[in-house]
Amino acid sequence: MLWRLDTRIYARPIDRPRRGDRPLGCIIGKNPGSALPHSARGGSVAGADAVLESIELGGDRFLPTVRAIVRKSYRSAGLEWPEGHFVQVLNLFYLCNRDLREAKTQLTAIGDPLSCATERRRMPWTWFAWGGPDRQLDPLKQRFARRRWRSPFFYDTACGVTKRRIPGNKDHARHTQGMPHGEIVELLAGLVKEEARA
Repeated sequence: MLWRLDTRIYARPIDRPRRGDRPLGCIIGKNPGSALPHSARGGSVAGADAVLESIELGGDRFLPTVRAIVRKSYRSAGLEWPEGHFVQVLNLFYLCNRDLREAKTQLTAIGDPLSCATERRRMPWTWFAWGGPDRQLDPLKQRFARRRWRSPFFYDTACGVTKRRIPGNKDHARHTQGMPHGEIVELLAGLVKEEARA
């Protein structure tokens, strides 16, 4: 089994992360899909000993889509994506598997999955994209729902609007696949302007 922790989306490819790099905000999904560490060995250790390395997307569109939306937001705000800043990717669980059904079966066998130390970071904004109600995954949402997040939001599939709060278990916090970008871009543009003024 392969776990992917401390996933970061930078504006452009980088040689290596620096100690002073900071999150612009974060997005919370279900689990890492088909995108794997370049050597398929990194990201299996949390904390100071973790090895950050590039990712092979393997057809995964989640990370590029998030980057495209955040880029559009900065352009819409008339700002540049700050050098050394990234979008932190958090997940309900960190087991890599492109097939969510298989991943959930593996998760049941594990019992107590790894969490990521980056979940404790303070984020300027938090985008929830973990999908709708799911009997197995709903309990994993609680560790995120209990936190006080700055500027939480999600795109509600049920009514087709962006909501500025933490989604509940009955909400449909839309994954990026097939999601219209306009409302998220507009909301994020406002948030990055606020952050730039702070």
